[in-house]
Amino acid sequence: MKISKFFKHFPLYILIISFCFFLSSCKKNKGIDSNEWKEESLKITAFLCEKYRKCSDSDWKSVPDKLKDFTKSRLDETNCQRTFRDSNAYKLIGENPENIKLLYRECSKKILSASCEELKQDKISSLSECDRFKKIQSGN
Repeated sequence: MKISKFFKHFPLYILIISFCFFLSSCKKNKGIDSNEWKEESLKITAFLCEKYRKCSDSDWKSVPDKLKDFTKSRLDETNCQRTFRDSNAYKLIGENPENIKLLYRECSKKILSASCEELKQDKISSLSECDRFKKIQSGN
C-alpha cells in the first residue's frame, strides 16, 4: 500500500502551520496600559520640558539661526510629550513597572531641582537614578 504524498509530508505541514500560528500570535511588547501613569508621567514630562526651555533661553544667541527653529520645536511641550509617548518609560517596558515609575519620579525631581548650570554641565547623568532610567529608555 502506497502512502499518499500528503500524508508523507503531514508532519512538515503541521510544523509549518504551528510555526505560522506562533508567529501570528506573537505581538510586539506594547507595555502596560496604565492611564494613571500616563497622565502623571506626561505632567512630569511637561515640567521637564519647561525647565529645559527656560534653561536654554539665555543660550539662543549662540545657536545658529538654521538650528533655532528646530531646537525650539524639540523643546516645545507638544513635541516633547509626543517623543515621550514613544518611550519605554511611558509604556512601562524594559523593567519592573514600579521601578520605572520610581526612577522617573526620582530623576525628574533631581532635574527640576538642579540649576541650569548643572544641567548644561550634564551633572544629571552622574546621578544613579537618572543613569538607570536612561538605560531603561535606551533598552539596555
